[in-house]
Amino acid sequence: MKRSSYLAAICLALSPLFSQASVIYQWEATNGETPRGITLELEFDEQTVAGGEFDLFFEQGDGAPLAQGLLALRYTFPNMGEAMRWSVLGNGFASELGRLDMQLRFGGNGFLSGSMYLNDGYHHIELVSSGRTFTVVDANSDAEMVGAGCPWVVDYDCSGATGVIERIDNVAEVPEPGSLALFGAGLLAVARWRRKALR
Repeated sequence: MKRSSYLAAICLALSPLFSQASVIYQWEATNGETPRGITLELEFDEQTVAGGEFDLFFEQGDGAPLAQGLLALRYTFPNMGEAMRWSVLGNGFASELGRLDMQLRFGGNGFLSGSMYLNDGYHHIELVSSGRTFTVVDANSDAEMVGAGCPWVVDYDCSGATGVIERIDNVAEVPEPGSLALFGAGLLAVARWRRKALR
């Protein structure tokens, strides 16, 4: 077998370690209504985005979330303290409480549409879209939302903010240490084989 064939075979064997990617979507406000200053970041696997839609109901305690689809989310508002975090690797919410209810569509124009309810047991937010524009229909928090323009009053309606949730990037996944070790072993094997072939 020729040297180039060996190299091609090794590259093909190792390429899946570096070819997986995730797709990130971020909230961008389009008005100044409450809650102001929120951030929302959602990370999906490429296969789910290519499929065009995503539906998920997850309640903490019902078992580990599915390994495909939503990989992670992060939600904050000004002076929130600890962010709302959810990840498939962390088996759900960092708070070990909460619920997700999402019905989303991935538009070919790079924008999400649909609806979502996020609740980590301490904070919640509900968003619904008309076309690609999402509206916050309800947001509240045990930590108060004064920094977001919502006074701490019982039954205060913290809503009205509109925005888009836009695709911002494809991010190559960082290989795990075991994957890097396998890649290094492959490179060593190629170097040894090449050294022997040159003798």
